[in-house]
Amino acid sequence: MPGFLLSALFGALLSGISLAVFAPYVTLRRISYMGEALSHIAFAGIAIAIITGINLTLGAFVFVSAVALGISWLAKRHKIQEANTITIFLSLSMALGIILISTSRNYTFDLSSYLFGNVLLISSTELWALGILNVLNIAFVLFFYKELFYLSYNAEMSKVFRIPTRAVDKLFYLLLAANIVFNLKSAGIILVTAQLILPAVIAFNLVRKLHTAIIAAVLVAIVSALIGFALSFALNLPTGATIVICQASLYAFSFVFRRRIS
Repeated sequence: MPGFLLSALFGALLSGISLAVFAPYVTLRRISYMGEALSHIAFAGIAIAIITGINLTLGAFVFVSAVALGISWLAKRHKIQEANTITIFLSLSMALGIILISTSRNYTFDLSSYLFGNVLLISSTELWALGILNVLNIAFVLFFYKELFYLSYNAEMSKVFRIPTRAVDKLFYLLLAANIVFNLKSAGIILVTAQLILPAVIAFNLVRKLHTAIIAAVLVAIVSALIGFALSFALNLPTGATIVICQASLYAFSFVFRRRIS
């Protein structure tokens, strides 16, 4: 296998795993719309990075992280519905991104790459970044498993047992933002959104406990990445879109064997 194809395969696997680790928490906390919104909000961060001349990934990460924390703060501090706050920021960010991109005469923004990504163009630096991000994700989940458990199932009970979840909640949103931004270039918004939802709903169709759901979601991401990559190579299809089709097929297939096992 040529080197660039091997890098693309590793990129697809690392991308799937990094998002799948967070997928069960996103599903349980019912913030799947947050993941989709943040991937769109990154558009404004990319536009700002283009205008200012800084690194696109860094610019998008800083902007998305600030917006994610802002949404969380506004929703809790001023009792604004989180969905409404996200919609406001999403609309504002997309409008700002479009205006900034349109005023930049020295850069042509490829909207299709933003939507669908291109894992074949992933660089060795981006592979290392995804690898490090995966290590951080796993360490975060292992170290703060109890806090994340309460945040996912019953955040109010954590106050009764005096379990500190506020700082963990902020870290969760920061890492979620990082995972979305670092996967946009290779995966695109469509695959990022799918992999924050589909692996988890497939896993919860088959298992009951949170830790087994995380493992199952990661396995789903790996299997769909391998099958999707092979099919896209054999049939000359877009890799990201093919992986999404594979995950959607696994979701449908999971209903056939839907059992609550531990």
